[in-house]
Amino acid sequence: MKKGYNLLILKALGFFIDNPYEKIHLREFSRKLKISLNSAQRFLNLFLEKEFIQEKREANLRHFQANLSSFVFRNIKLTFSLDKIKSAGIINNLKEKVFSFVLFGSVAEGKDDLNSDYDFLIIGKNKSEIKKIFSEFENKFHKEINLHIFTLEEWKEQAKTNKAFYQDIIAKGVCLIGEKPIIN
Repeated sequence: MKKGYNLLILKALGFFIDNPYEKIHLREFSRKLKISLNSAQRFLNLFLEKEFIQEKREANLRHFQANLSSFVFRNIKLTFSLDKIKSAGIINNLKEKVFSFVLFGSVAEGKDDLNSDYDFLIIGKNKSEIKKIFSEFENKFHKEINLHIFTLEEWKEQAKTNKAFYQDIIAKGVCLIGEKPIIN
């Protein structure tokens, strides 16, 4: 396949990654992506075959929507989100300052949309330094950021007192720096 074609596929798939809850029909998809109807049809058929999207018929129209029940699609969506986080440069700036940096919530599960926020758990020593680093990068994310910053001792206490939150982080979180903060 040609490089340009691969970029078009990513652009087309990107629509469903950014708008997972939106239903769209063929002509609208073609118009929004500024591609021919033929190309749009080819991409939609490919995505249907791979089960990245679902087709729903309403009257004479075929509507297409992201298939969030597809493990593969959700992981592709997560990979796009992780690339955005990495590209923002935050990981390199936090690397030496934290024990653990974990993405959790809808983004980590590949179920986010354009209105979702980023939820981060950070285990580190210097909370004010971590907040300062994030304030410098906040506008690069183009989404709201929710920080949950704890020292190691505070995290141990959270593991005891807020078990649901702790278990959610351990079960569904995606570790970006260090290891998942499992408390024995």
